[in-house]
Amino acid sequence: MDAFSIALGDEVTDADDETFDLFSQGAALSNLGMLDAKAEVLEVCIADRDYTITQSPGILQSGRQQGTTGAAVWQTSIRLASWLALPKNVLFKDSILGPESVVLELGAGIAGLVAMFVAPKVRSYVATDQQHLLKLLQANIDQNTARVPRVTPRNGRRPSTERCANQNIKVLALDWEEDDVPKHLSVYGLGEGVDVVLASDCIFNYALIPPFVQACVEVCSLRKHDRDHGDSEWRPTVCLVAQQLRQSEVFEQFLNAFMKPFRVWRVPDGMISKDLGGGSGFAIHVGILR
Repeated sequence: MDAFSIALGDEVTDADDETFDLFSQGAALSNLGMLDAKAEVLEVCIADRDYTITQSPGILQSGRQQGTTGAAVWQTSIRLASWLALPKNVLFKDSILGPESVVLELGAGIAGLVAMFVAPKVRSYVATDQQHLLKLLQANIDQNTARVPRVTPRNGRRPSTERCANQNIKVLALDWEEDDVPKHLSVYGLGEGVDVVLASDCIFNYALIPPFVQACVEVCSLRKHDRDHGDSEWRPTVCLVAQQLRQSEVFEQFLNAFMKPFRVWRVPDGMISKDLGGGSGFAIHVGILR
């Protein structure tokens, strides 16, 4: 873990400076970041593999009280999945993730792209979101990880279904705005914590900041409890937050809130793909509970 934090470089110590640095690079995108809000089916290519993702424009446009943004495919999740697919990704290189790791994703949405790339490399991947999104999330994972005959596609790309099976992906309900997070994790057999918490584009407004940060704290505190009880093999949970840079004020308020319980680093350009690095309009931050 020390090697990982050293590799990440300087810790973020000032939210205002970090916000100015990111947003002054002039790449904040004018759009929200959805691939195509009106399409029912999208074809996505990541790491030379094709994925067919079914969306729900109906949920997205319904104005229902429960979250609707998870019903679409977002640029951030595609870029995060692409980065995690890199052979020399720092999380695997520095053994933050490995064959025995347990990963929890908050706000997974309906696509399941990050899960499909990480799951084959870890022991267990738990993708969570609100109940009304889970059926479509499970369907997309099943569709893109089912076994198919070995047929070479006409476009020369390898089929995504050759990539992995879905046996170690669990799709579970967790509403981090409303639910008792530790209780739910205990029921799901995760009461002793997880190795990594992933979140992709979970913060869209000020109201989401307090419950999201609190959920991250509660998940990561499960491992802190092990340390307090003298576990000699204790390793802290790493919290990884990927987001599109939309509103500087919302981002700065999130970072201020996140930095209170967490030590925070931005994944530097030398360790990240260009479409997530400086000037891309996206960023990934890593948090380790203080």
